[in-house]
Amino acid sequence: MASAGTPPYITSLSRTLSHPPTPTPTPTPTPPSHDQQQRGPQIMDSSDQLSAQGELPLIDLRLLCHADEAEIQKLVVAAKEWGFLQVANHGVPCKLLSKVEEQACRAFALPVEAKTRAKPAAGSFHGYIFPKSSKEDGKGLPLSEAIRLPLNPEHRAEMIFKFWPEGDEAFSSAIEEYIEAVEAILLLLLRSLASGLGLHPLQFAQNLSKDGNSSALRMNFYPASQPSPTLGFPSHSDPQVITILHQNGVDGLQILKDDKWIAIKPRLGSFVVNVGDTLQVMSNDLYPSVVHRVVMKSDKFRSSVVFAMAPHPQAILRPAAQLVSEQRPSQYRPFTAEEYFLSTRFHGYNGKSNLDRFRISPTLA
Repeated sequence: MASAGTPPYITSLSRTLSHPPTPTPTPTPTPPSHDQQQRGPQIMDSSDQLSAQGELPLIDLRLLCHADEAEIQKLVVAAKEWGFLQVANHGVPCKLLSKVEEQACRAFALPVEAKTRAKPAAGSFHGYIFPKSSKEDGKGLPLSEAIRLPLNPEHRAEMIFKFWPEGDEAFSSAIEEYIEAVEAILLLLLRSLASGLGLHPLQFAQNLSKDGNSSALRMNFYPASQPSPTLGFPSHSDPQVITILHQNGVDGLQILKDDKWIAIKPRLGSFVVNVGDTLQVMSNDLYPSVVHRVVMKSDKFRSSVVFAMAPHPQAILRPAAQLVSEQRPSQYRPFTAEEYFLSTRFHGYNGKSNLDRFRISPTLA
């Protein structure tokens, strides 16, 4: 039963999940062409290779919709021990997932002139992101390219017009429908993660905002790699609250667990969810964010769609008061969301070093 204040789509999602559709394979779109300048790939050295393969804990979202206590605790354990998990029975139609993949490929296949129009403006994280390389003078395959769309509907419409000056209803409607669906999943997960710790269900969601640079829908394209493993996205933790990932079935995601890189096998019909730095702060380290990366080593292209929400830029981030005690003191000084995200942008990706800059006490065991 939805409680007062529950977003309408959560109620709709709960009804949908009572009879979830049977997952069917998502058609693989045609990969886009790359007419921008190519740059050399970052080949991984032998000391940084994969050490294991594994599957993430699987959470049944249908059970979470019905506040199943056993499934909530299963979610809590997965978030505490892994920081990554997969959710099934999410109720998002395979047709919509296929449509979003298709529209992402259309956008990446646009001519370089259109992509250049959509480059991020000064001070913005949103727009088209050209491939980068650690070798400025290298030649060969480009690394991943990306499109970061604002979650704010007005700002997103402005961005889409930069790609298509006449507008594009097919792209706009697919993205809007997808954002509505995954936002409902994100809110349900945050409610369950909070209630699983004995907190108010809105504890982790009360300051979420669609404004600001860090709340975004990011579409990624990773080209087919050379035989040697190539780093498509560097090791990092996500600065937002939680992240919801859809991928096209081609592997490449790796997470760092117990000082070992583990390749995560894509599971048909499920989303990958991971804890972000902000949730680690609010949970006082009970829910740790996890360093992860993308390695391109396949003869197939990989695409992904990442949905992430962050607190309002001026929101004060600190551990929840109920999770602070003499035995478990606060691990972080208070700081604004904007302060943290600017630090992330300034210092770049380097594991979880950005989060460590805001600590006031040693990491708890």
